Amino acid sequence: MISAVLNGSPGLVPTFLALALLLGPAALLLARRRELPRWSLLLLTLALAGELTATLFPSGQGGGGPHAICALGTDLDFTLAREEGRLNVLMYVPLGLFAVLALGRPVLVTAALLGLTAATETAQALLPGIGRACDASDLQANSLGALLGVALGCLGRLLLRRRLRPRRRELIAAPVLLAALAVPVVPLQLFVIDPAPVSGTADATAEQRELAAKDAELLFGPGTRVLRTQYSQDGYGHNRLAVTLERSSFELDWPTGRLVGLNSPLPGPAAPGSLQQARTAADRFADRWLPGAPAPVLAEGVGQDGSHRFSWTVGGAVSIADITADGRVVQFQQYRSQQYQPR
Repeated sequence: MISAVLNGSPGLVPTFLALALLLGPAALLLARRRELPRWSLLLLTLALAGELTATLFPSGQGGGGPHAICALGTDLDFTLAREEGRLNVLMYVPLGLFAVLALGRPVLVTAALLGLTAATETAQALLPGIGRACDASDLQANSLGALLGVALGCLGRLLLRRRLRPRRRELIAAPVLLAALAVPVVPLQLFVIDPAPVSGTADATAEQRELAAKDAELLFGPGTRVLRTQYSQDGYGHNRLAVTLERSSFELDWPTGRLVGLNSPLPGPAAPGSLQQARTAADRFADRWLPGAPAPVLAEGVGQDGSHRFSWTVGGAVSIADITADGRVVQFQQYRSQQYQPR
């Protein structure tokens, strides 16, 4: 959502300035009439102009499709692992900070900002022509930023020795405001906007890279070099680490470290060996990566590169490993039982 700000679209700055000039005088008038802190209110105006510009200015990437959709599926950890997710958090921090400093109503400000981000994402879904996308992860990130900003605003008012305790009217007005904002947003999200599971990738953390390096050595031996590790999540909440080596790749479940896929094609003809060597390698592989699995079903010579195919059925999943006669695992994959068709 905020990436458009970084792309240098020529109309962004004029739009931001126009909004700031439109909202600024109104903020000054409100500050004079209500005896509110002028600078805090002006900074809030700039932050609000920035939010509206960053979220609703056309990105120049064309329409977003004929249907109103909203992406679902990624959790907050995944959102914060991406730079765009962190920027979405930062965008709402000044809104919460300056609103509390200016108004001194943290509960009401929190309700207003949660409503603002929900309304923004809904508008993005209903206006696909602006090239933006409704995304539940943006809602999560914006809400977190709003809460952080409100907390900083409360701290600022305490340091300035200004009134902070919520009044009774504020405690009543906050849920009323949220309910009023929910009246248009909730029906639109439920009946007009279609949910769309999505997938995405992010750079791995140090802990994830450490796990990938450890499992690479368990699979391919000491000194195995990992070229790249990426953290990914699909629209159904499956967290994965995709690990790339010089000639091989494998996939792990995160955070369990369970192996869910491997591809390691032979660089040349398979070394001589025996079926017994392949069986022994299959047993070692199952002991490490499929603990408690029953004895495998063997299909001789039908695997990749002429390898032997071993399959284990555990619960509702079938695990398939292609193992060469010299004991090398060249491919591994897991399927749901109804998806797997034996060869």
